[in-house]
Amino acid sequence: MTDRSAISAVCDAYIAAVASGDVDGVMSLYADDPRVEDPVGSEPRIGSDAVRAFYAQSSAYTFAARRIGPVTVVGDRAAFQFRIDVPLGDTTLKMTSTDIMSFDADGRIVTMVAYPDADADPDAAVLLSQPD
Repeated sequence: MTDRSAISAVCDAYIAAVASGDVDGVMSLYADDPRVEDPVGSEPRIGSDAVRAFYAQSSAYTFAARRIGPVTVVGDRAAFQFRIDVPLGDTTLKMTSTDIMSFDADGRIVTMVAYPDADADPDAAVLLSQPD
């Protein structure tokens, strides 16, 4: 099984490759028969050809992305949030996405499900009070 630091590194490499439009870089992180559901609830893209086509389409857009908070790793699964800033002329669309991935024994992504939320404030810090 791949360890926490290796899985976290793959998640960060994924964000960097997606933000730079590096389709080959993204695909190098995936296992041979990946499954991507982005956004959650959409028709899953299954197999390398379908997943590559999805990332090729999204590489046409310019945006910045950076991870916010830690990568949470449990066994062969990880969840992380990242902020996406998409320039739209005079304004910028800011959103948060929570991505959940599973990994094979070689540390390659097998599944990815994205939960993008344009209404989530990526700059908000939430402090939960502890009960007395």
